[in-house]
Amino acid sequence: MMQKISFYLLLPLLFLISILPFRLLYVFSDFIFIFIYHVFGYRKFVVRKNLKNSFPEKTQSELKQIEVGFYHYIVDFFLEMLKCYTISEKEIKKRISIENPEILEKYYLKNKNIVVCLGHFGNYEWANLILPFTVKHQTKFIYKPFSNQSFDEFVYKNRTKFGSNLISMKEAYREMKKNNQKPFALYLINDQSAPPENSYFTTFLNQETSFFTGTEKIPRMYDLPVFYMCIRRVKRGFYQIKYELLIEKPNELAEGEINELHARKLEKDIKQAPETWFWSHKRWKWKKVGGEYLDLNYQK
Repeated sequence: MMQKISFYLLLPLLFLISILPFRLLYVFSDFIFIFIYHVFGYRKFVVRKNLKNSFPEKTQSELKQIEVGFYHYIVDFFLEMLKCYTISEKEIKKRISIENPEILEKYYLKNKNIVVCLGHFGNYEWANLILPFTVKHQTKFIYKPFSNQSFDEFVYKNRTKFGSNLISMKEAYREMKKNNQKPFALYLINDQSAPPENSYFTTFLNQETSFFTGTEKIPRMYDLPVFYMCIRRVKRGFYQIKYELLIEKPNELAEGEINELHARKLEKDIKQAPETWFWSHKRWKWKKVGGEYLDLNYQK
C-alpha cells in the first residue's frame, strides 16, 4: 500500500519532467548527473569492476572516460524513458529511425513469424515505441515486470501506447502458441544475468558469462529466423536501429550457436560505443568455485 501511495505522490513530478522541452530536459540531465555521479556515486563499485574486467587492455584514464560517459548517458536514458509518458508520434518518429526495415518485410509477406534479439544497448524504450510505425510485423516485447506494481502499470501503459505488445517472461512460451491475425516479431533482450541452471555460458567481454536460453529454444521450437537489432545513438536524443539476419534456419546450427552469434554482435557494438551499455547492471554475478557457480562476484 505504501508503495502505491509513494508512486502517486511522485507521479506529478514524473509528468512535469516528461513535458519538459528536450533542450531543458538535457540541461536537467546534466544537473542530475552531478548528484548521481559526484555526490551519491550510484553503483560506482559495480561499474568500475565491470569496466576493469571487460577492458583489461585499457588505461585508467580510458576507463574513467567510459565511466563518466556512461553516467551521463544513464541519466539521459532514464529521463528519455520518462519522456515516453507524453511523447507524441511525430516526435518519436523524428528522434529514432530504422535503417533497413525492408530486411524484415519479406518474412512478413511470407506470413512468417520472426525472433529479434538485442541487448541493453541504446534506448530500447524508444525502440519499442517506434516499431509499430516502422515494422509490419506485430511487435511483441518480452519483459520482466517491476516489483512495484503501480510503477509497473505506469511503464506498461507508456510502452504500449503506440501498439507494441508486452509479454512477461513467464508468459513467453504460452504466447507463442496463440493464433495471431498477422505474423509477429518477438523481441528478446538477452544480456541480463541468467541463473547458472539451464543457461548458456560463453566468454563475453573477457569474462565467463551466462545467457538465457530462450533465444535458442524459441527459434528452434518454432523454426523461426533470428535477427539481431542494434540501437545506436547518433547524437544526444537521436537513435538509429539496424537489423541483421543471424540465421534463417535455426535448427541447422549446433546447440548454443545462436546465443554465440548474438553475444559476438552485441560485444562488437559495446566495444564501439561502450558508454551506451548498462554497466551498472550486476551482469557477472556468478563465479565458478569448486565446480559450482556461486553468487560472489560483487562482494567488496
